[in-house]
Amino acid sequence: MENGEDDDINPIVDESREYEVMEEKIVNEEYKTWKKNAPFLYDLMLSTALEWPTLTTQWLPDMKDDPEKEYTIHRLLFGTHTSNEAQNYLQIAQIQLPKPVKPNSADYNEKREEIGGYSGGSSKKTPPPMEVKFNIVQKIDHKGEINKARYQPQNPNIIATMCTDGRVMIWDRTKHPSVPTGQVNPQIELIGHEAEGFGLSWSPHETGHLATGSEDETVRLWDITKYNNTNKALHPARTYTHHSAIVNDVQHHPLHPSLIGTVSDDVTLQVLDIRTPSTTSSVVQAIDGHQDAINALSFNPASEYLFATGSADKSIGLWDLRNLDVKLDALVGHNDSVTSLAWHPFEEAILGSSSYDRRICFWDLSRLGEEQTPEDAEDGPPELLFMHGGHTNRISDFSWNMNDPWVLCSAAEDNLVQVWKVAAAVVGKDADDVPIEELEPQ
Repeated sequence: MENGEDDDINPIVDESREYEVMEEKIVNEEYKTWKKNAPFLYDLMLSTALEWPTLTTQWLPDMKDDPEKEYTIHRLLFGTHTSNEAQNYLQIAQIQLPKPVKPNSADYNEKREEIGGYSGGSSKKTPPPMEVKFNIVQKIDHKGEINKARYQPQNPNIIATMCTDGRVMIWDRTKHPSVPTGQVNPQIELIGHEAEGFGLSWSPHETGHLATGSEDETVRLWDITKYNNTNKALHPARTYTHHSAIVNDVQHHPLHPSLIGTVSDDVTLQVLDIRTPSTTSSVVQAIDGHQDAINALSFNPASEYLFATGSADKSIGLWDLRNLDVKLDALVGHNDSVTSLAWHPFEEAILGSSSYDRRICFWDLSRLGEEQTPEDAEDGPPELLFMHGGHTNRISDFSWNMNDPWVLCSAAEDNLVQVWKVAAAVVGKDADDVPIEELEPQ
């Protein structure tokens, strides 16, 4: 009987291992193809291996520009996701980005996977010693891994982090040394969530106000201006129970101070109006917009009513806030669950998305509905502008740089952080691009 059981189990184990090997082979082949084409696709590409993976990344809004230097200095916010009880940290890195020059594909350094201004010139010369291009300048002790970290828009020194035990910690980085002390000492602890979460959004309108969403199925609003020095703990100003499953993402509307969008595993997109007293229902919702959990949403910062949702059904929904009964359109191109969305900070028709398929896609909404030749259609729909294939593991987070157009940072589960800029020739605007206001429901 025991031998018979072994015979039953082994084929399953072998089949699973065979699938993993095949999957790994496909990933490696795709990566080789990407690497071969990288010199022609990017004006800048830097890959940095962190000591530990990060689940979160965000460019800080400042930039230092010394006219005497050939580079600008930017800062990046990220965390750690350690194992074996190793200490976790909230971290800030300083990154040098070369000032824009026309890159040459011959300057691509295959060994370092870099193209751009760091190598000190053409690959035909021996590059001089590189200056530090990615340098961690502050490490702050943190309790447990950091699910998400975001800076307060009105004061970027104030940072909120989502913890694995449901707490949200508030840090004033100016009150912490550049090296860790061994003591976890946040300025404020927001107590209320009963499970961990990933939804975190500071209000761009009201200083000190933030919204969070959690696996405890609630959305909570906080006002850190109500904090007093006698007690680090702060409880929510309001708790919403309008969802019936895990809340995956929350976002304050960039133009309407009272509106907050929320999405959930209950497959609904809902909008809260904080002027209304009810905490058990939203003011408007979309019920049938996706076929599976909704993981992310993003309001367009330049267009009052336009926003997007990303789902485990592999699609991205485009919506008009004035009518959630029907989607404007659906963007289809990812091969797995869509996990993050962010609009380009300067090009209002461009949306970025990341997925469990290890890809970051750029979508150009001005090209929706364009006619294609059968040959062009093989490369994807007309609105799919670009697909970044530099990661071989799931992408945790990505962020647009607010000072250098088309520069992104992306972080994956395999410790790899990439800073990259798509070639201008790839994302150049067409003269006949359709204005975003002319989008119509499908």
